[in-house]
Parts: sequence; structure tokens; C-alpha cells
Amino acid sequence: MPDYLDRDKAKALQEKGEAEQKIMSSDYSGARDKLLRAQQLFSAIDGIGSMVAVCDILSAASNKFSGQGIDYYWALQLPPSSNFSAVKDRYQRLLALLQPIKTKFPGTHMALKLVEDAFSILSNREKRSAYDLERAATMEDYASVKVKALYFQDSAATIFSEGIGTLEFKLQNVCDFDQKHGGIICRQPLSKVSALAQKSHCQDFYNFENDRKPEHFKPGQIWAAQYKANLSNFRYAQVDCNSAGAVLLTWLKPIPVSVGEKRWCDAGLPVACGSFELNPELNSEESWSMVPSYKCSWDNGGTDEEFEIYPRKGEIWALYKDWNLDEWVYNPGSVKGCKFQLVEIMHFSKYLGSDGACLVKVDGFSNIFERQTIGGNCVTFHIPPANLYIFSHNVPAYRFKGGEIDIVVEGMFELDQLALPEIMIQEIDSPKAPKNWNAGSFFSHNPLGGHPSLKSYPEEQLLKSSWSSNDFAIGQVWALYSGKDFLPRQYTRIDNLISESQVCATFLEALPTFDHEIAWKKEKLPIVSGMFEVSGTCVNLEMSQFSCLVNSQKSNGQPLYKIYPLKGEVWALYKNWNSKWKCFDYENYQCQVVQILSDLCEGDVITVARLTEVKGWLTFFHRQQVDGFDLTHVVSRKEMLSFSHQIPAFRVPGIGRYGIPESSWHLEPNALPPKRRN
Repeated sequence: MPDYLDRDKAKALQEKGEAEQKIMSSDYSGARDKLLRAQQLFSAIDGIGSMVAVCDILSAASNKFSGQGIDYYWALQLPPSSNFSAVKDRYQRLLALLQPIKTKFPGTHMALKLVEDAFSILSNREKRSAYDLERAATMEDYASVKVKALYFQDSAATIFSEGIGTLEFKLQNVCDFDQKHGGIICRQPLSKVSALAQKSHCQDFYNFENDRKPEHFKPGQIWAAQYKANLSNFRYAQVDCNSAGAVLLTWLKPIPVSVGEKRWCDAGLPVACGSFELNPELNSEESWSMVPSYKCSWDNGGTDEEFEIYPRKGEIWALYKDWNLDEWVYNPGSVKGCKFQLVEIMHFSKYLGSDGACLVKVDGFSNIFERQTIGGNCVTFHIPPANLYIFSHNVPAYRFKGGEIDIVVEGMFELDQLALPEIMIQEIDSPKAPKNWNAGSFFSHNPLGGHPSLKSYPEEQLLKSSWSSNDFAIGQVWALYSGKDFLPRQYTRIDNLISESQVCATFLEALPTFDHEIAWKKEKLPIVSGMFEVSGTCVNLEMSQFSCLVNSQKSNGQPLYKIYPLKGEVWALYKNWNSKWKCFDYENYQCQVVQILSDLCEGDVITVARLTEVKGWLTFFHRQQVDGFDLTHVVSRKEMLSFSHQIPAFRVPGIGRYGIPESSWHLEPNALPPKRRN
């Protein structure tokens, strides 16, 4: 380890030690600041996030209103309108954070006790109802009291985040944020929240918790663990004994078949589909109530000690989006930051593969889904038998029969919220994730007639990214807006997630090969394709500065990355490019927008097709044609410097009704080259 890293680690451990002292003197806010400082100095210290959670819980519990004890909603870091599933989810997540450090960090036992007490009250309907009445009465009596606002790192627990305001409170006009003193001023009784909450759709039709009560655990059964639990690649456990509130388990380990699957398992990535065997070395006595998801169905494998667990017809499974068996083994953090596609299993064979129907969320609900259709036809796809590790986990589901309430129909599903990522429960589709996005939301009426016009947004809104911590994973490479023209020409590797708005990243530096590339770098001109190395410069960056995730290929065992334009991507090419440029004219250069038609690995050149603006639209582009033929040309390996930067682009369904060719691309306005920006 380099000397400067040794120094940073030593300083970080000192900050951690001081945080422990502050915890013992009840200075929870000061302890939190020390921990965040330690994390900035040396991000590899184990358990920092869990320690910060301890500070948050203890600090929240210390804010007691007059006449009232601990506010259990604050202790669990939840708004009072949270449903029972949200309470259970938060409880399990906090336990998973705190259990590993309960003997290592002071105050953790106290925090665990607070979490247990809060869950005992808020998960019981009768106790919670009585508690809510008492709490509401107290809040009405002290409606003008100022309450300290805490910033919690977890996005679902954020009470206040700069530029956003309060969660449930401010949205319902119950409280205002006091910017001068950093607190929430309650101006209306919180009991009014319940009346507003009743207007939302009830979403607890089926109680999934009943299916995993402790009395259901019987010896010999196999249970799946919550996919959010940090259990390496172990998804399943066999129940050996259930007595006195404790469950004795033997974990199942996967039996990989292919070389890629063996590497996947060696990397500690989770396995949910295939053959498994008991691992006698992993017997444990667990507080199992915080871990189980559902009781599994399974078949015997080649021996009595082997178990085959595969998707079954009618089940709902989560699939990894952008899954790559070979690449993810070298970047295990990809799993943490990945997104999911939900599918209903239509057919499965371990020899032929699986057919699934894509599911989309029903408007107005957080966890009710239905089959996705286009033109009245169900959207389905096939998963080859060699790609079974694309299955992340089974999602417990209740299939509606119709008639439960007016808005749901037969064939819809209520899904267990504990098996869904929070972003899938909470998110509203944005232009960054357009697959289920309504094209009409992108246009506004043109009062002068003719084509409708693009909606205009203030500059600060355009520059404000909608990225969240769920979009980032350690080890990813991203393009960063930088330079005088603020275009995505700088690459960074994600090292750590600091908060809901910041990441810790290391810049990548180009490693030129040809003489003209070496000269180009010497003149400090931008290089966006070729080989790159980790520069050693680690900085904290706002998420709003990031443009897009970069498809990069990492060298085995070395911090080197190969980045070239890939087939299907949209890039900007310099017009009149010359390898002998000595300076960069940021004021007057121009670019041609192109779509990449072939990868460099297919030959020594990249074929590109020119794109041109759709007439009357600033951000929609389509293929440029002459006499019905696309205008294409090739870019040789030695001409890679002619690429300016990648432009995030996506298709917009339904744009034909606006006179825009369906084959057009919508380009990210912030990444458009000069004289083409919105």
C-alpha cells in the first residue's frame, strides 16, 4: 500500500476512534461527522455505513417532544404514513446493517433495542393505532415546536435533503423547513396527515408476513432469504430445528456448471437458480425472523443431498438488467447497483430455457403490476438455458382474481414489497429510464398551430441530474461533464457512495499508443477512446455531474480500461478533424452526430451512420439519407481522436403521432455539441 494511503488509513482510524468516544458521551451528531470524515479519508474501512446508521437512530431517538417519549417513526427513519410493509422493510434493513457491528461499535446494542421497540409498536395494528392517537394528541398540543431535521443517508429515510425539503410533512403542508436554523417547524397538527393518507390507494391486499411467521418453519423445509440481505452468494437455507425463537439452519451452496458460473460463485455473487447442495460448514443459529422471504419448492438433484431450484410457471422473478456473466465476475459491485426487469414465468425447462412475460407497474400503486403489452400483444422474451444466472430472485406474489377492488382486474399481481428494490417501488419514470414512458409527456401544445413544441426547462433544471445512489455501483466507469464546454469527455471510476447526492470517484487518464495521440495528450486535448488507467486522483463528486454509464472492458488484474464506441451507441464526431491540432477551439468547433454501426473488434475500422435533426425538433435525430440510402463512412483505428464524446440517446415510443419518424433517437440535451443544444 502506498505511503499516502497508509497515512490516510491511520487518520481515518483515528477519526473512527474519536467517533466512538463521542458516541459514549451521547454526542451522536459529532460522532456522525467523525465517521463521514473517516470515510472520506479511507473509504475501505468496514462497517462505516452501519456505524452512521447507529448515530442516526440514536440521534433520532434523542429528539423527544414534551410529554412524549421516543418517536418511533423517527427511530425507524420513516414518515408516519408508512404502511406495514414499509415498516417491516425498514426494520429488516436496519437489523441487517446493525447486526454485524453489534459487538464492535459502542451504542449499537442501544440502537438495536430502539429498532426492536419501534418495530414492536409499529408492526402491531392495535399498538400502532393507540400510539398514533397519543402521538397526534401530543403533536397538536405542541404544534409550534421546532424539531431538529436529520439527514439520513438512505434515500428512503431522508427526512431532509438539500434542495428537496421534507418528505411527507412538507408535501402535505404540515411543516415548513426553517432554512436559517436547520429544522422543521410544525404549523398544523400531524393528525391531519391521516385524512390525507386515506385518499391514496390501499395497497395491502395480501399479508405476505403471515406466510413467514416463525411457526411456519419446519425441519427439512428450504426457505429463500431476502435478496437484500448481505449473505454473499447464499440465497437458500434448510431448516434443521426451530425452537425457543431460534432457528438452526444449514445454508445451501450453488453447484456451478460452466466456467463462467464457477467464476461467478468464486466472486461471491448471489445464485438463485440451478443446483444446490448442503454446506455443513455453514450451520448457524439465526434470528431467522429478519431474513426469510418465502418457502421454496424444489426437486431432488443427482443425489439425495442435491436440490434443484428453478423458476416455475406462474411465478414472478426479477432478472438483472444489463446482465453480463463474464464481466460482472470482475466487477461484483455491478450487482449492487443494477436494475431489474420483472417477468411472469410462462414456461421453463432447464434444457430449453425459459419464456417470460414482462411486467410493468399499474398507475397509482407502488407494488401492483400487470403484463406489459404493445399493440395489444404481450411483451415476452426467451432466456437460453446457459443464461440462468440472470435470475436474481423469486418475488412472492398474489394474483388478483378480479373484484377485490374496482381498479384491479384479473391477472394483475400484488408483489411483496420486501422483494422489490425501493427505487422500483418509489420511482416515477424519467427520461433516463424511458421504456414505459409516455411520449406525450415530452411535448406541449403549440398555440401557433403546427407541430407541438418541446417543453422548455430552466437551465438549472436541465443541469440537475435525476441519478440516485441506486444508479451507481463500486467499480463502474462513468462519463463526467467537464471542461469549458461542459461535455462528457472525462471518465471516472466509482469508488464509493458517500450520500444520496455524492459519490467518491477516481479519474481515469488516457494511455495513448500512436505518436499523434501522445502529442495530442501532451497538448492537453481531450481523449475519449482507447486505453485508460486509474490516475490516483480521488475526489468527491455530485451525481448531477455524471452523464452516462460507460461500457468499458477492464484488463484482468490491472486497473486498465478499454473504452471504444460500441455498436448501437450515439456519438459526436469532430468536423474537419486533424490529428495535428495543437489547441482546442472551444468557441468555434463543430461536430457531426453519428450512430455506431460496428465495433472496432470486428475489424480495424468503425462504421458510423450520420444522424441529422428531425425538422422542427432540437433533440430528435434520425438517419441522414440521400436518394433513400443512409450516409455512412468509416473511422479507422488511427482516427479514434476524431470522436468528441458519447451522447446518451433512447427511443421514444409513440412519437409518430407528432410527425417524428418512429426510428428517431432522442438525444440528451446536455450532451449535445455546440450550436445544437436546447
